[in-house]
Amino acid sequence: MKKNIKIGARKTKVRNRREKATYEEMFLREYTMQGRGDKAIYVRPEYHQKLLRIVQTIAQNRIPLYAYLDNILKHHLGLFEQEITEDFNKKNKSIF
Repeated sequence: MKKNIKIGARKTKVRNRREKATYEEMFLREYTMQGRGDKAIYVRPEYHQKLLRIVQTIAQNRIPLYAYLDNILKHHLGLFEQEITEDFNKKNKSIF
C-alpha cells in the first residue's frame, strides 16, 4: 500500500515495507533449473541440515535444495558483482 505524503507543493510516494520482496519470494520461489547439474558441492553438515529444514518448512518442499542454493548464489553474486570484479581484476595481472 502506497501512501502519498504532501511535502510543500509536491507529493511523494512512500513505499510500504511490505512491498519489498520477502525472503520466501526472493529465495524459495519457483526455479528455472532443469536439473541438479553435473557438479557436486560440499557444505558443512550443520549448514546442510539448516538449509534442508528451510526448504522443507518454509517452502513446504515446493523447490529442491539445489534450486534454493542456486537462488542464494544468484543473489549473492549479483549483490557483490562490482566488488568481486574489482578484487578479481586487482589480483589477475595481465600476461603482457
